Amino acid sequence: MLNQIVGNLFSYILSYIPTVLAMSFNIVLLVFAIFIYSRNSYKYGITLMISSILLIVSDVIYISIQYPYLSYRLYVESGFPMSLVNLILMVWSLIFLSLHTASAILLIVSLSLIYKTHKRDKID
Repeated sequence: MLNQIVGNLFSYILSYIPTVLAMSFNIVLLVFAIFIYSRNSYKYGITLMISSILLIVSDVIYISIQYPYLSYRLYVESGFPMSLVNLILMVWSLIFLSLHTASAILLIVSLSLIYKTHKRDKID
């Protein structure tokens, strides 16, 4: 896989570091949500789990299709016309946008549920 990419290993690593870091953060968030749900069975644990799973799926797809190099691969290596390459990239962008939007909505729902659950007055 690495020998197929034009360029050096440094540029390949730099293009995927943010995605790998985001994926590791989402895995930590998923473990935290599983811990919350199994320990206290709060409803926001489920929405937090689904939100982090959607982001992990998005990051895995991004890495597996090698999105930063996809236009080069489609246009130069496969010989597709530029209009088809733009259409394919637009479809993938819409897929990523829908996954991130759904995850953000679920994250906002879980944050509001966390706020409502722990809003109770505390006795000093």
